[in-house]
Amino acid sequence: MIIDKINQYLTAEGKTIQEHYAQELGKLAEWSFKRQFCQDEEPVIKGKLRLSAAGKCPKQLAYAYHGYERKGKEKDSRSCVVFFQGDMVEAMVVQLARLSGCLLLGVGTNQIGVSLDINGTSVPGHPDGFVLVSNEKGASIGLLEVKSMSSYSYERFEKGEIDEGYKAQIQMYLKSTGCNWCVLVAVNKDSGVMNERHIDYDPDLASKTEENLKKVLLSTPELLPDAPASFDPDAKGLYPWQCLYCSFWGHCRPNAAKVLVGKSYKLKEQPKKEKQTNETA
Repeated sequence: MIIDKINQYLTAEGKTIQEHYAQELGKLAEWSFKRQFCQDEEPVIKGKLRLSAAGKCPKQLAYAYHGYERKGKEKDSRSCVVFFQGDMVEAMVVQLARLSGCLLLGVGTNQIGVSLDINGTSVPGHPDGFVLVSNEKGASIGLLEVKSMSSYSYERFEKGEIDEGYKAQIQMYLKSTGCNWCVLVAVNKDSGVMNERHIDYDPDLASKTEENLKKVLLSTPELLPDAPASFDPDAKGLYPWQCLYCSFWGHCRPNAAKVLVGKSYKLKEQPKKEKQTNETA
Protein backbone atom coordinates (compact mmCIF):
# COMPACT_ATOMS: atom_id res chain seq x y z
CA MET A 1 0.00 0.00 0.00
CA ILE A 2 2.66 2.52 1.04
CA ILE A 3 6.01 0.76 0.73
CA ASP A 4 5.34 -0.37 -2.87
CA LYS A 5 4.62 3.22 -3.87
CA ILE A 6 7.72 4.51 -2.08
CA ASN A 7 9.94 1.92 -3.78
CA GLN A 8 8.42 2.75 -7.17
CA TYR A 9 9.03 6.43 -6.58
CA LEU A 10 12.64 5.93 -5.47
CA THR A 11 13.49 3.85 -8.54
CA ALA A 12 11.67 6.08 -11.01
CA GLU A 13 13.33 8.80 -13.08
CA GLY A 14 12.37 12.42 -13.53
CA LYS A 15 12.00 13.37 -9.88
CA THR A 16 11.45 17.04 -9.07
CA ILE A 17 12.23 18.94 -5.88
CA GLN A 18 9.22 19.38 -3.59
CA GLU A 19 10.33 22.31 -1.48
CA HIS A 20 7.42 22.23 0.99
CA TYR A 21 8.10 18.59 1.88
CA ALA A 22 11.82 19.29 2.31
CA GLN A 23 11.06 22.32 4.49
CA GLU A 24 8.70 20.37 6.72
CA LEU A 25 11.29 17.64 7.14
CA GLY A 26 13.79 20.31 8.18
CA LYS A 27 11.37 21.67 10.80
CA LEU A 28 10.82 18.20 12.22
CA ALA A 29 14.56 17.53 12.34
CA GLU A 30 15.17 20.81 14.18
CA TRP A 31 12.40 20.08 16.69
CA SER A 32 13.66 16.56 17.39
CA PHE A 33 17.31 17.66 17.63
CA LYS A 34 16.49 20.30 20.23
CA ARG A 35 14.25 17.89 22.13
CA GLN A 36 16.75 15.04 22.30
CA PHE A 37 20.11 16.83 22.51
CA CYS A 38 19.50 20.35 23.82
CA GLN A 39 17.05 19.80 26.68
CA ASP A 40 17.20 18.06 30.04
CA GLU A 41 15.21 14.88 30.54
CA GLU A 42 11.55 15.65 31.03
CA PRO A 43 10.63 15.36 34.71
CA VAL A 44 8.11 12.78 35.87
CA ILE A 45 4.71 14.46 35.59
CA LYS A 46 2.19 13.24 38.13
CA GLY A 47 -1.10 12.25 36.54
CA LYS A 48 0.38 11.80 33.06
CA LEU A 49 -0.75 8.75 31.10
CA ARG A 50 -0.67 8.32 27.33
CA LEU A 51 -2.23 5.89 24.86
CA SER A 52 1.20 5.23 23.33
CA ALA A 53 2.24 3.50 26.57
CA ALA A 54 -0.89 1.34 26.81
CA GLY A 55 0.99 -1.94 26.36
CA LYS A 56 3.63 -1.34 29.02
CA CYS A 57 3.79 -2.90 32.46
CA PRO A 58 0.94 -1.35 34.52
CA LYS A 59 3.17 -1.08 37.58
CA GLN A 60 5.74 0.91 35.60
CA LEU A 61 3.00 3.22 34.33
CA ALA A 62 1.59 3.62 37.84
CA TYR A 63 4.95 4.70 39.28
CA ALA A 64 5.03 7.54 36.75
CA TYR A 65 1.31 8.33 37.08
CA HIS A 66 1.65 8.81 40.83
CA GLY A 67 4.78 10.93 40.52
CA TYR A 68 7.42 8.56 41.90
CA GLU A 69 10.99 9.75 41.45
CA ARG A 70 12.93 7.86 38.79
CA LYS A 71 15.13 5.14 40.24
CA GLY A 72 16.42 2.96 37.43
CA LYS A 73 17.04 3.51 33.74
CA GLU A 74 17.79 7.13 32.92
CA LYS A 75 18.05 8.97 29.64
CA ASP A 76 21.61 8.66 28.34
CA SER A 77 23.55 9.47 25.18
CA ARG A 78 22.57 6.22 23.51
CA SER A 79 18.85 6.65 24.14
CA CYS A 80 19.02 10.25 22.85
CA VAL A 81 20.46 9.01 19.56
CA VAL A 82 17.94 6.15 19.31
CA PHE A 83 14.95 8.45 19.88
CA PHE A 84 16.28 10.99 17.38
CA GLN A 85 16.74 8.24 14.80
CA GLY A 86 13.18 7.09 15.41
CA ASP A 87 11.83 10.60 14.85
CA MET A 88 13.81 10.94 11.63
CA VAL A 89 12.71 7.55 10.30
CA GLU A 90 9.08 8.51 10.83
CA ALA A 91 9.58 11.89 9.14
CA MET A 92 11.42 10.29 6.21
CA VAL A 93 8.74 7.65 5.59
CA VAL A 94 5.96 10.22 5.79
CA GLN A 95 7.56 12.61 3.30
CA LEU A 96 8.53 9.79 0.91
CA ALA A 97 4.98 8.45 1.06
CA ARG A 98 3.61 11.88 0.18
CA LEU A 99 6.11 12.26 -2.66
CA SER A 100 5.08 8.86 -4.01
CA GLY A 101 1.42 9.86 -4.20
CA CYS A 102 0.00 8.42 -0.98
CA LEU A 103 -2.83 10.50 0.46
CA LEU A 104 -1.87 11.18 4.08
CA LEU A 105 -3.62 13.27 6.69
CA GLY A 106 -2.56 14.55 10.10
CA VAL A 107 1.15 13.82 9.63
CA GLY A 108 4.37 15.67 10.50
CA THR A 109 3.77 19.16 11.82
CA ASN A 110 0.01 18.63 11.36
CA GLN A 111 -0.36 15.62 13.64
CA ILE A 112 -3.77 15.32 15.26
CA GLY A 113 -4.21 14.74 18.97
CA VAL A 114 -6.74 12.11 20.03
CA SER A 115 -8.07 10.91 23.36
CA LEU A 116 -9.97 7.98 24.82
CA ASP A 117 -12.18 8.08 27.88
CA ILE A 118 -11.06 5.36 30.27
CA ASN A 119 -12.83 5.06 33.59
CA GLY A 120 -13.82 8.73 33.44
CA THR A 121 -10.31 9.96 32.58
CA SER A 122 -9.39 11.33 29.16
CA VAL A 123 -6.15 9.64 28.08
CA PRO A 124 -4.44 11.46 25.16
CA GLY A 125 -2.36 10.22 22.26
CA HIS A 126 -0.78 11.36 18.99
CA PRO A 127 -0.97 8.89 16.06
CA ASP A 128 1.72 9.27 13.39
CA GLY A 129 -1.00 10.00 10.85
CA PHE A 130 -3.80 8.68 8.68
CA VAL A 131 -3.90 7.28 5.16
CA LEU A 132 -6.78 7.61 2.69
CA VAL A 133 -7.31 4.78 0.21
CA SER A 134 -9.84 4.56 -2.57
CA ASN A 135 -10.88 1.54 -4.63
CA GLU A 136 -13.93 0.04 -6.31
CA LYS A 137 -15.52 -0.44 -2.88
CA GLY A 138 -15.19 3.25 -2.05
CA ALA A 139 -12.92 5.37 0.14
CA SER A 140 -11.59 4.43 3.56
CA ILE A 141 -9.40 6.15 6.14
CA GLY A 142 -6.99 4.11 8.23
CA LEU A 143 -4.29 4.77 10.79
CA LEU A 144 -0.60 5.13 9.89
CA GLU A 145 2.13 4.14 12.33
CA VAL A 146 5.87 4.10 11.57
CA LYS A 147 8.47 2.24 13.65
CA SER A 148 12.25 1.88 13.29
CA MET A 149 13.58 -1.52 14.34
CA SER A 150 16.78 -3.44 14.89
CA SER A 151 17.55 -6.29 12.50
CA TYR A 152 16.32 -8.81 15.07
CA SER A 153 12.99 -7.04 15.59
CA TYR A 154 12.58 -6.45 11.87
CA GLU A 155 13.09 -10.14 11.09
CA ARG A 156 10.34 -10.98 13.55
CA PHE A 157 8.13 -8.29 12.02
CA GLU A 158 8.54 -9.80 8.55
CA LYS A 159 7.41 -13.15 9.98
CA GLY A 160 4.27 -11.46 11.30
CA GLU A 161 5.50 -11.35 14.92
CA ILE A 162 4.54 -7.82 15.89
CA ASP A 163 5.63 -6.37 19.23
CA GLU A 164 2.82 -6.55 21.81
CA GLY A 165 3.40 -2.93 22.78
CA TYR A 166 2.92 -1.79 19.20
CA LYS A 167 -0.30 -3.79 18.89
CA ALA A 168 -1.66 -2.36 22.14
CA GLN A 169 -0.86 1.21 21.11
CA ILE A 170 -2.47 0.74 17.71
CA GLN A 171 -5.66 -0.75 19.19
CA MET A 172 -6.05 2.25 21.49
CA TYR A 173 -5.52 4.66 18.59
CA LEU A 174 -8.03 2.76 16.45
CA LYS A 175 -10.62 2.80 19.20
CA SER A 176 -10.10 6.50 19.90
CA THR A 177 -10.40 7.48 16.22
CA GLY A 178 -13.07 5.08 15.04
CA CYS A 179 -10.79 3.71 12.32
CA ASN A 180 -11.02 0.01 11.56
CA TRP A 181 -7.51 -0.67 10.29
CA CYS A 182 -3.91 0.49 10.46
CA VAL A 183 -0.87 0.30 8.22
CA LEU A 184 2.20 -0.33 10.36
CA VAL A 185 5.37 0.57 8.47
CA ALA A 186 8.65 -0.85 9.77
CA VAL A 187 12.14 0.29 8.79
CA ASN A 188 15.21 -1.82 9.52
CA LYS A 189 17.55 0.83 10.90
CA ASP A 190 20.57 -1.38 10.16
CA SER A 191 19.87 -2.03 6.48
CA GLY A 192 17.27 0.56 5.44
CA VAL A 193 14.85 -2.12 4.23
CA MET A 194 11.16 -1.25 4.68
CA ASN A 195 8.01 -3.33 4.94
CA GLU A 196 4.45 -2.94 6.19
CA ARG A 197 1.68 -4.90 7.85
CA HIS A 198 -2.08 -4.37 7.83
CA ILE A 199 -3.61 -4.54 11.32
CA ASP A 200 -7.37 -4.61 11.87
CA TYR A 201 -9.23 -3.36 14.91
CA ASP A 202 -9.50 -6.17 17.44
CA PRO A 203 -12.20 -5.44 20.06
CA ASP A 204 -10.94 -8.19 22.38
CA LEU A 205 -7.36 -6.90 22.36
CA ALA A 206 -8.60 -3.32 22.67
CA SER A 207 -10.64 -4.27 25.73
CA LYS A 208 -7.69 -6.11 27.28
CA THR A 209 -5.41 -3.13 26.67
CA GLU A 210 -7.97 -0.74 28.12
CA GLU A 211 -8.06 -2.87 31.27
CA ASN A 212 -4.29 -2.40 31.56
CA LEU A 213 -4.77 1.37 31.68
CA LYS A 214 -7.69 1.06 34.09
CA LYS A 215 -5.40 -0.72 36.55
CA VAL A 216 -3.20 2.37 36.57
CA LEU A 217 -6.07 4.82 36.95
CA LEU A 218 -7.63 2.83 39.80
CA SER A 219 -4.35 2.41 41.68
CA THR A 220 -3.02 4.57 44.50
CA PRO A 221 0.56 5.52 45.42
CA GLU A 222 0.37 2.96 48.23
CA LEU A 223 -1.37 0.20 46.26
CA LEU A 224 0.12 -0.21 42.79
CA PRO A 225 -0.92 -2.84 40.25
CA ASP A 226 1.20 -5.96 39.99
CA ALA A 227 3.78 -6.40 37.27
CA PRO A 228 2.94 -9.18 34.76
CA ALA A 229 4.05 -12.67 35.77
CA SER A 230 6.20 -12.72 32.62
CA PHE A 231 8.41 -10.13 34.32
CA ASP A 232 9.34 -12.44 37.21
CA PRO A 233 13.01 -13.48 37.41
CA ASP A 234 14.07 -16.76 35.82
CA ALA A 235 15.79 -19.67 37.56
CA LYS A 236 19.08 -17.74 37.57
CA GLY A 237 17.47 -14.67 39.12
CA LEU A 238 17.61 -12.67 35.88
CA TYR A 239 14.80 -10.29 35.02
CA PRO A 240 13.65 -9.70 31.41
CA TRP A 241 15.19 -6.81 29.50
CA GLN A 242 12.06 -4.69 29.99
CA CYS A 243 12.82 -4.45 33.71
CA LEU A 244 16.40 -3.24 33.12
CA TYR A 245 15.07 -0.51 30.81
CA CYS A 246 12.40 0.61 33.28
CA SER A 247 12.98 3.98 34.97
CA PHE A 248 11.52 2.66 38.23
CA TRP A 249 13.14 -0.75 38.72
CA GLY A 250 14.92 0.50 41.84
CA HIS A 251 11.51 0.87 43.53
CA CYS A 252 10.03 -2.31 42.08
CA ARG A 253 13.08 -4.58 42.42
CA PRO A 254 14.87 -3.32 45.56
CA ASN A 255 16.98 -6.47 45.87
CA ALA A 256 18.16 -6.42 42.26
CA ALA A 257 21.37 -5.09 40.76
CA LYS A 258 22.67 -4.44 37.27
CA VAL A 259 25.30 -7.08 36.46
CA LEU A 260 27.37 -7.95 33.40
CA VAL A 261 26.37 -11.30 31.90
CA GLY A 262 28.49 -12.21 28.90
CA LYS A 263 28.68 -9.06 26.78
CA SER A 264 25.50 -7.39 28.01
CA TYR A 265 24.06 -6.06 31.23
CA LYS A 266 21.18 -7.80 32.97
CA LEU A 267 19.08 -7.01 36.01
CA LYS A 268 19.58 -9.77 38.57
CA GLU A 269 17.94 -10.53 41.90
CA GLN A 270 20.54 -10.56 44.67
CA PRO A 271 20.48 -12.59 47.88
CA LYS A 272 19.78 -10.12 50.68
CA LYS A 273 23.08 -10.82 52.43
CA GLU A 274 24.94 -10.09 49.18
CA LYS A 275 22.81 -7.15 48.12
CA GLN A 276 24.78 -4.63 46.12
CA THR A 277 24.25 -0.94 45.70
CA ASN A 278 22.03 -0.46 42.68
CA GLU A 279 23.68 0.99 39.65
CA THR A 280 21.81 3.31 37.33
CA ALA A 281 20.97 1.33 34.18
